[in-house]
Amino acid sequence: MDILDHYIKLVEFLGQVLGDNAEVVLRDCRKPKHDIVAIANGHVSGRTVGAPITDFTLSILANEAWKEKDYVANYVGKAAPNKRLRASTYFIRENGRLVGQLCINIDMGPYEQIMDAVRALSGLDQIHGLDAEGVVCEAPVENFSGDVVEDMMSRAVVQVIGSSEELVRQRLTQDDRVKIVEELSRAGLFQMKGAVAAVAKYLYCSEASVYRYQAKLQKG
Repeated sequence: MDILDHYIKLVEFLGQVLGDNAEVVLRDCRKPKHDIVAIANGHVSGRTVGAPITDFTLSILANEAWKEKDYVANYVGKAAPNKRLRASTYFIRENGRLVGQLCINIDMGPYEQIMDAVRALSGLDQIHGLDAEGVVCEAPVENFSGDVVEDMMSRAVVQVIGSSEELVRQRLTQDDRVKIVEELSRAGLFQMKGAVAAVAKYLYCSEASVYRYQAKLQKG
């Protein structure tokens, strides 16, 4: 029996136990796009069986966080339209290899509505993005979108030059493209099949140029 077969029933069980606001996902990391093979309460993110890899999963593969940790809990997820999720991922290993991920994504909308009402009554709505000690907090963000590659490329271009409009991308300098490729490498995009071709098309350059930029970055 395949190791992930043990988790398929667990997905259904957790989906019923945790309720309609909790999406439970089983992802097979041995598939080319690390497809979802089982899902409960998929309405939370709008995904179904067969949905491809997310940017967060790509970053995990890039930095090999799964080798050091058994799980990552309570990070921010995003699903359209403007839905915030509390996401957690458990790494499933076999013989030292990452074979799957069991993910739980909780829709925070109902809780945030209650919290907004409490903040409005108490005056806490005057404080934003602070932890218990008054320090600005930052956390990893995972985006559940239909086209992860397109979204990652767009965000990288915006981060480097402030806009991802087509006219702007057509006028990128070589230095701009190198910085964008660096951002995409850091995010783990190039672990996806066909990523180089997609990036070359998006940045209006050749695939050879993208490989050249990667080599330049590796040399430091």
